[in-house]
Amino acid sequence: MDKVLAGKPGRRIAQKMRRQDYEKLAVFILAALEQAGSEGISLHDLVQGAQQKFNADFHGNVSWYLLEVKHDLETRKLIQKTISPQREQVIRLNPDPVKKWWFN
Repeated sequence: MDKVLAGKPGRRIAQKMRRQDYEKLAVFILAALEQAGSEGISLHDLVQGAQQKFNADFHGNVSWYLLEVKHDLETRKLIQKTISPQREQVIRLNPDPVKKWWFN
């Protein structure tokens, strides 16, 4: 079954991806951020980690799908991004303990 990613209205076109691909990448992102702690992880490091882990058996461009899933998780307010003084995107888990993640 396909998962339709929710984008910001008027800013992105909703894309479809296989549910299992979405879930693999979402779990990967959230686990990496949980492991990184409050310091977060750079987008560059996150993309490299996903490419190393999923390139061999993933159907499609891993980087593109990772960015789409990351955007969806941001929209759901499960993760947040900031820009470091070095102009690097840093991603962290949303510190709000009430937020829980699941796949609907």
